[in-house]
Amino acid sequence: MTYQDLERSAHGGQPQELYRFSQGANRWLYTSGQVAVDYQSETYQPASISRGGLEQGNELGRLGIEIRVPRDLSVASLFLAAPPEGVVSVTIYRRHADDAEFITYWKGRVSGSRLTGSEAMLKCEPIASSLKRPGLRAHYQLLCRHVLYSSGCGALKDSFRVDGTLAAVTGVAVQVAAAASQSDGYFVGGMLATTLGGRMIVGHVGVDLTLVAPMVGLAPGDAVQLYAGCDHTMAHCKDRFNNLDNYGGFPFIPVKNPFTGDAIV
Repeated sequence: MTYQDLERSAHGGQPQELYRFSQGANRWLYTSGQVAVDYQSETYQPASISRGGLEQGNELGRLGIEIRVPRDLSVASLFLAAPPEGVVSVTIYRRHADDAEFITYWKGRVSGSRLTGSEAMLKCEPIASSLKRPGLRAHYQLLCRHVLYSSGCGALKDSFRVDGTLAAVTGVAVQVAAAASQSDGYFVGGMLATTLGGRMIVGHVGVDLTLVAPMVGLAPGDAVQLYAGCDHTMAHCKDRFNNLDNYGGFPFIPVKNPFTGDAIV
């Protein structure tokens, strides 16, 4: 029988779902069934995972779902301390037991999480909701408008990377000996990256770095990559990155307001 035949059957349907979470190169694969399932060269492990019902309507922002998982599940731990850097996407595949046909049932991203006892509720929104958002707009401003290392910025990320090993971790405070190879403040506004993800660096003095939020699972001995930060001024763009041709600010905006009655000459 086909998937549609089993789906319409009052007695023959035995739905099973696969949940595929991804963030960059990381994957978390679970199935609501009782045995592991191989699909598209990936193995989905059994987990106590369930979801709310799907809705249909005209407002995309209200068509999300909530996925319920144990709070100690690997994907849930990403949201325990703070939202992870980057997008965590989720795809739900569905089939019926003893049937080989899978369909892509739902696709979106995890937008937030809340804890309820021993469970975590992952709030997810459909991928189509991004079409409703306004795009980014360039602003007439003194500082550079480009995101560091973006296509607009043009600076090559790996050219300003320093590899090191984590020496100590206490909440948002970490120590990396290689950070002392650069002057204080060099990594402020940059990034600390590991296989677990990344965190923005908001403080740098010698070997001491302060992250914008703690990273669950980070431990001494982990290999890390540090990336230089930028304060979006012409000075940093020219002296640190040699990238003045791509500077996205307007440093010569007049500072006198002609509408205040003051002379502008």
